[in-house]
Amino acid sequence: MKKKINYFDLILNIIIILLAILVIYWLIQLIFGGSPGLSEFNFAAIILITSFLFKIYREIGELNVETKHISNNTKEGFKRIKEDMSLIKKKLKI
Repeated sequence: MKKKINYFDLILNIIIILLAILVIYWLIQLIFGGSPGLSEFNFAAIILITSFLFKIYREIGELNVETKHISNNTKEGFKRIKEDMSLIKKKLKI
């Protein structure tokens, strides 16, 4: 099944990648005595972790919605099977 491109997810992925690159760059600068302060590094790391957790939370929510629809379709399928079985029994007069 092809998944439709969701622009929100695309933008969120780009933000996460850019923040990860920034945090890694600032970490390397901090290790070698560079210019960013520890507070800026911590702030960027917190924003990166928060956006990553938001992405995971969003994907879990989408899975829950899909699971709900699958279970509803399964219930309807079993109802149709039960109806078909009763029709078959009537035709065979069992």
